[in-house]
Amino acid sequence: MNNQTGFSLHTPGALSRSGVLDVGLKCAHSCIFCYYSFMAGRAGGHQHDALRHADFRSTEDCLAIIDRLADNGLANFDVTGGEPCMHPGLPEMVRRARARGLTVRVITLGQFLMRPPLAPEENAAPTLLDALLHAGVTDFLFSLHSSTETGFQAATRGSLTRVLAAMDALDARGFQYTANTVVHAGNVAELPDIAKLSAAHGVYHHNFIIFNAYYGWDSPEHIAGLQAAYPDIAGPLARAVGILEAAGAAVTVRYLPLCAAPELVGRIVGVVGVHHDPHEWMNRAGNPERDPDYCAEVLPVPVDGPREVYALKPGARRLDFGPAGAVDAVAVRGEDFKVFPPLCADCAAMPYCDGLDPKYVLLHGVAGLSPFARMPGRPPLVAERLAYLPAFVLKNEPLADMRAAIAHVRHGG
Repeated sequence: MNNQTGFSLHTPGALSRSGVLDVGLKCAHSCIFCYYSFMAGRAGGHQHDALRHADFRSTEDCLAIIDRLADNGLANFDVTGGEPCMHPGLPEMVRRARARGLTVRVITLGQFLMRPPLAPEENAAPTLLDALLHAGVTDFLFSLHSSTETGFQAATRGSLTRVLAAMDALDARGFQYTANTVVHAGNVAELPDIAKLSAAHGVYHHNFIIFNAYYGWDSPEHIAGLQAAYPDIAGPLARAVGILEAAGAAVTVRYLPLCAAPELVGRIVGVVGVHHDPHEWMNRAGNPERDPDYCAEVLPVPVDGPREVYALKPGARRLDFGPAGAVDAVAVRGEDFKVFPPLCADCAAMPYCDGLDPKYVLLHGVAGLSPFARMPGRPPLVAERLAYLPAFVLKNEPLADMRAAIAHVRHGG
């Protein structure tokens, strides 16, 4: 890792040194695509009821996880939930992270940052944002799922105005940050407008996360209103990437088959190479009931391939989904986690590509996809990803000029 003033360049192809502190699933939001909303679901209740009634980890447990992340050699971590800005101990967690030499990024929908902090000892700060900045927070990851108030409310039951108020406050301080957009059927057309919104603010790295049918999204019927077809995504996504990169930001696209957007291959990373993304979590998340030692343990990941759970398994097979139909495959990843339809049989990118969710194939088929005759790279990353240095720039100091840092590495600095 090459250290510069305020930022560092993660070595392309090296494993991530990032972790995650999962403070618990408690959340006031209602994101329509939420992966966690069906976990520990309440029988007969609303999709998001479990999140309303979930608990947070104690602050003491969270501090213990932070200590163990540092002890286990990680350099930075994200704070996630649920909605971590609802946890009264969040500023104390940030202080502990900084005291242990870790950089820390808070993942948030941004609805509570401009409100007073929850913990009485933080009341000297007028807003939670002030309290976190005073504690030394390094970064934020804002959820930007729409470019309009109406669209944002429909997707999350939250307010875009509140998110933008927090972003404006950070912009006024010269504090740059990151953003996430879950790409789903309801926001595909506005991806360029979302990119314009990011580009006009202090976003230096924008992630587009293609909606995946995990957890409760267990059938084509459940995802029919959420999972967009790849040919519909490709054009708006390419325009969005162009807007952001023209503004000096880096872009990562997660969980898109490589041939769905060939012009974006260097920006795409999926389950195959995700642990070589410098922002990826190397310890366990989604375990609010487990002890700190378990949660902070670094996962075993080979440096030259994906985790075993995502291993490529060649061989013809048919996956039967009952009344929904069947999917033919020439190979799968893991225990039928992703599939490679017969179209992929001679594709040179198969060792680097996730493949497709079988539910996607049942819903949309394989239209718009075509195999690669050639795909250079160094497993598990294609050569274009290894060469896309902006994706490997990490923020180390709160007021680092990250767009300048990205320009520095982009031009061979």
